[in-house]
Amino acid sequence: MTGQHFRIDSPPGSVEMSHSVAIEDPGGGSPVLLTCRWPSGAMPKACVVFCHGLGASGRDYAELSQFWAAKGYLVVHPTFPDAIGEVATAEPQLGFALDDERLPSWTTVPALRTRLFEILHTPHYWLERIRIVRHVMDKLDIVRAQTTGEIAAPIPCAVAGHSFGAYTSQLFAGAEIDIPETGTRRFRDERFKAAILLSAQGRDQQGLREGSWDHIAGPLLNITGTRDGGAKGQDWLWKVEPYELAPSGDKYLAVLEDADHYLGGFTPTDPATGFPEQREAVAWLTLAFLEAYMAGNARAKSWLSSITDHVGDCRMQFRRK
Repeated sequence: MTGQHFRIDSPPGSVEMSHSVAIEDPGGGSPVLLTCRWPSGAMPKACVVFCHGLGASGRDYAELSQFWAAKGYLVVHPTFPDAIGEVATAEPQLGFALDDERLPSWTTVPALRTRLFEILHTPHYWLERIRIVRHVMDKLDIVRAQTTGEIAAPIPCAVAGHSFGAYTSQLFAGAEIDIPETGTRRFRDERFKAAILLSAQGRDQQGLREGSWDHIAGPLLNITGTRDGGAKGQDWLWKVEPYELAPSGDKYLAVLEDADHYLGGFTPTDPATGFPEQREAVAWLTLAFLEAYMAGNARAKSWLSSITDHVGDCRMQFRRK
């Protein structure tokens, strides 16, 4: 079984999707619109709130979201104020209309790249993500009513995210940060039973420092690649610090060989999409983790314990503690 893809007994089902699931903004503004995917005609095993990366939006990461939904999960994607379209709208002085063809490639446009990187290091945007995700969790019954239908009993929830979204996920998992002019804060939300970090952050950025991960007690999956790097030029060793510095107990680390920041690509528009073995490894690792800790699948947990140095054709360093 070692190195093979994890399999579940039920075949993949059809998926429903909406970009217009709406919940009221507690601040009295426009409704918060969510992209959601869920299994058609079946009650979900669990809910995953997926937090997008800097400049991305809730419409991105479609391939991974579709995969989870087909396997029985309700996947909820908020869009945060740091999405490139939101920034272009909120800051017309930047000179980029919503239909500007340069927006999807903002990392190659100096003015946009500079502004987005300023946003990445601005605490207001960290806290806005926290506010929006908490609001989604507070209104999850409304989300379910517009997607899977009302569910009599609560279902477990996990938080997941890529890049800036992995930072958001760390905070909900219990990472402690120092906020300038505010002090030390923790945002642990007990409604999230596990966290998936795809290309996460280590020390000395966005308030993270030695001791930030001391209070992460729940299950955590940290995935990065040997060509992955940080916004300040850090190498992949910095990306494994959430795993290295968190206490033992249901923690997993996968470092994919030759994978960059996009881990093989999450959607066809990602810069690096020509690595299907990496995409498949991410899909099956995350599914097994969800199955183990959201659905109570003992075989999934056993499979995670069996991995050595590859999943399918993807070579990796794999560790657990």
